Amino acid sequence: AFDKDGVLWATGGTPGQPPGLVWRILADGAVEEWAQVSNAPFLNGCAPHPDGRSLLVCESMTGRVLGVDMRERGAWWTSIADERLRPADPDTPGANGIKVRDGALWVSVTGRNTLLRAPLQADGSAAVLEVAAANLRADDFAFAPDGALLLATHPAHSVVRLAADGTRTTLAGPEQGAAGSTACAFGRAAGDAGALYVTTNGGLTAPRIG
Repeated sequence: AFDKDGVLWATGGTPGQPPGLVWRILADGAVEEWAQVSNAPFLNGCAPHPDGRSLLVCESMTGRVLGVDMRERGAWWTSIADERLRPADPDTPGANGIKVRDGALWVSVTGRNTLLRAPLQADGSAAVLEVAAANLRADDFAFAPDGALLLATHPAHSVVRLAADGTRTTLAGPEQGAAGSTACAFGRAAGDAGALYVTTNGGLTAPRIG
């Protein structure tokens, strides 16, 4: 995720083995290991908090959204802990993609086929998570300018548009190259804001049958 200053933040590590790692990547390409989360076996999506200080990070196995201080190296905390963020089975991630829009935090919980939402409080903390959409597989997702969500469905091999009124439309499938769609984002260059870019793994972890 990019912060307001154009700094790129990335998460990783060895899935299933703590610690989880957070890196800070500067515009000149310099990479700094920023934080080690000692009890995080699977860090995943991340998004800057509107406070400009915190990076919100999904932990896909232990049912948490973490906060990482973007000013103080090594500082982190648990922002949200909720059983609904845990995976339904150990082979599928729980909390995965995360975004902040219009004063609310959004999290896709892949293994439970849910999209959760929590309003942000005046002090910056999140209120209680609520189900924004159910029976909807999503890995990562992006918000369109009109507020619709574009979701990469990974094992469902598609890109789906979820409109504000709940209407669901499949925009791309295997025939358009969306097999194993894992993440999506709108372009950032001049004249590119209307283009949605989708990364895929070609169905490597969830092969398409038929």
